[in-house]
Amino acid sequence: MKFLNSRLRPKRFAYFPRYYDERKEKLELKRKLYADENLSENDRVLMMREKLRDKRSSHQVHQNQLYNRNTRSLFLIFLLLVLGYFVLNGLDDIDHVIFKLMD
Repeated sequence: MKFLNSRLRPKRFAYFPRYYDERKEKLELKRKLYADENLSENDRVLMMREKLRDKRSSHQVHQNQLYNRNTRSLFLIFLLLVLGYFVLNGLDDIDHVIFKLMD
């Protein structure tokens, strides 16, 4: 009769996170990578700085592309709204608006 009266109890999840510094770990991996090469400390520092600059500039290019994409999308939405307005209100008003814009 125990199987009819038993309740299933959920197991407790006991996870205690430890501090993890991702930036520090990546930096240590890079230092190990460049330690194998026969470069002086100054050369390694310059190489790492150059790679960071490249990353930053590629990020800037990505930001510019995103801005251009958003601008284009907003322009298309505006154009669709204007065309929708004229379709719903009739096409007779288009000539009047165009002649006003040209003057």
